This record gives sequence, structure tokens and C-alpha cells, in this order.
Amino acid sequence: MSRVRIVTDSAISFLTPGFASSVPLAVVPHLLDDGVQTLEERPDMERIEYEELFRAGAFPPRVVPPSEEAFAEAYSTLQEETDSILSIHSSSALTGAYANARAASEQFLGRCTIQVIDSLTISVGLGLLVEAAVRAEVDGASFEDMIRILRGMIARQYSIFFLHDMAYLERGGLVSRSQAILGNMLGIIPFVTLEEGRLIPMEKVRNRPRALEKVLEFVAEFSELQHLSLLQDSAGPSDDTRWLEERLNVMHPETEITLATYGPTAAALVGLGSLGVTVLESGGEE
Repeated sequence: MSRVRIVTDSAISFLTPGFASSVPLAVVPHLLDDGVQTLEERPDMERIEYEELFRAGAFPPRVVPPSEEAFAEAYSTLQEETDSILSIHSSSALTGAYANARAASEQFLGRCTIQVIDSLTISVGLGLLVEAAVRAEVDGASFEDMIRILRGMIARQYSIFFLHDMAYLERGGLVSRSQAILGNMLGIIPFVTLEEGRLIPMEKVRNRPRALEKVLEFVAEFSELQHLSLLQDSAGPSDDTRWLEERLNVMHPETEITLATYGPTAAALVGLGSLGVTVLESGGEE
């Protein structure tokens, strides 16, 4: 039997540095367009490479998902190596990658089995799924078992972000323009959660120390965790992530805690300077 090949999109953040280049994995890129320049996203992009697209006072760049043609090209190349492709993508409610991958997969009906999965998440949440799929494939899991493992993980993943700028809630249609302007004037810090793949406003706090406490309160709701990841927009721990990691290690001493960097597609949704946390509850067999 030929090996299963895995495809994903560039709105992913890997836990393992250099992971994408170390395994047989196809990453189809999003494009970022600010009306002046177009930039091709990579999973390992550093903030300095794209922050000009988020220059002060400007709207965030438009995120252009990988096209149906781009996915079809990736599938066509992999079809020469395998008859089974697992295509795992960022939430269909946040980018158009999943929809275009689904459309492209229909071109291969009868020639190659392509399972397209909506991760209902983005960034490191997607990375957790893809890395688990690669490990399962290396360990000899069947195509059906790989799909079952991923479905179980998707149901046990939870993410929240607190945003530096309420304008991103306005641009996402989550608050009115007047609410965003007033919130920024008052220094309000909003929280959003990923529910069924959508960003949903949770609550607001008045200062950053309280925001960090709310992150701890969120994590405290889980009794057993398989993995916990802190997300920021640049490499290297910040004062905030150091503070959180110290306290989270006390709360969950047996849980692996990683620091991940979210990329430009996620930044177009939550802005620069935001901080997030993704947790994977225990309970699966992967």
C-alpha cells in the first residue's frame, strides 16, 4: 500500500521548528494583499517580514486563500506518489482554503482518495493536527485511523485570544465602529474564542494584568490537558508569556507547554500584539 500524503495551508503554526521541511508535507500558501504589494505566506514567517502590511492606520491586508487551481496542482503532484491524500485546513469560517481544497478534490474522484478536513481552528491548533497526522502515518496508521484520530482531536481543542486593538473586531463584523473606537479610547481589551471554527467575542477587561489572569482562568477550567500552547506574533518569550508559563506550569505540571508564533493570516484576524492560548484536552488515543 502506498503511503498517505498530507496537505495543509500556510495559516498553520508548527510546534516543531523546521517541521514542514523535515517531513513529506505539502503546504499550499495564502497570499496577503494590501493593495500595493502581494506577499506569499509561509508557516515560518517572522513578523518583520510582513508587519509593514499592518502599518498604523491602515486596514489589515486582504487574505487571499490558496486557489482551487493551486490545490489541484498539489494533489496532481502527490497523485504520482500515492492513492490516498489527507488535506487538513484552517477553519472554513476564517479562510477559504477548505472550500477551495474541497472543490479541487472533486477533480480527482475515481483516481485518488482525497479526504479534506475542516480543522475548525487556525495557527498552532492546525499545527497540532497536522503534526499528529504525520506521526500517525509514520507509525503505520491506516488512512481511516488517521481521520478518526484527527476528528477526536478537533473535538478536544479550544482556543482564545485577547486583542490589542478592537478595530479587528469591527473589521470582522463582531462589534460596531463606535464600540471599537470607544473601546480603544478606554483601553478595553476584548477576548475572543474559537467556537465551531468562528471567532466569538467573550468578554472585555480594562487592563493587561487582568487579561493575563483571564487566560489563567480559562485554562483552569480544564482538569487534564494533553498539550497547551501560548501564541504570540513574534519569536522568543515575552514578559507576558514568561509570566503565564510560570503559573501554568504550577497549574498543570505534567502538561507540555509550548510557545508558538501566529502568522500573517491569523494576524489579519486578531491583529498584531495579541496573545492567545490553545489547549488540547486529554482523552484521545493519538
